[in-house]
Amino acid sequence: MTARILLPVLALVFLLLFGFPSRVTPSLARQDKPDYLDQVLPLINFLEEAASSRLATGRFQGRVAEFSETQVSAFFQYLIQEQTSSLKSLTLKIFPGSRVEGWIVLELGQQPGASSQNLYFTARMEQEGRKVRLNFSSLYLETQRIQPAVINALIDLIARVQGLEARHLDDWYDLPEGIAGLETAAGKLLVHY
Repeated sequence: MTARILLPVLALVFLLLFGFPSRVTPSLARQDKPDYLDQVLPLINFLEEAASSRLATGRFQGRVAEFSETQVSAFFQYLIQEQTSSLKSLTLKIFPGSRVEGWIVLELGQQPGASSQNLYFTARMEQEGRKVRLNFSSLYLETQRIQPAVINALIDLIARVQGLEARHLDDWYDLPEGIAGLETAAGKLLVHY
């Protein structure tokens, strides 16, 4: 793998190693609020309300909430940018049958005009009980196809060197408290709660 390809892959590995926080609380006090924060807040508020209801009653509400792919993209962009500044943008396309496509732009370097790399993927969202993961069918850095196993091997190496727990592309993640399951429709994520 050339150095041109290795650097952005390592940036992606960094994102995966540090994962997502289990509780989402927006940093509204930040001076540089992202433009997409209006898209993120309804989803964050919903997650907090669903968790509070589940904790208070001990059961799911038996309802379904819809979120657009724009809102879902903004939500994950917000979460990842809270962990690293390498992410410039994230766009998800959501299809029926649990299919998801993504376009991630990673900015390499801190100077204005630093080079950016495009990462594209297609995956299927899988669920077992209250756990979810993405099963990647293709992953491209610019035009170079990358095998998920290569990314997982890099994650293992970096995690071992830094003394961290490795989190892989295909790892299972617990759904947030109060969420019973997920489903996809054309351009929408349906959240059962």
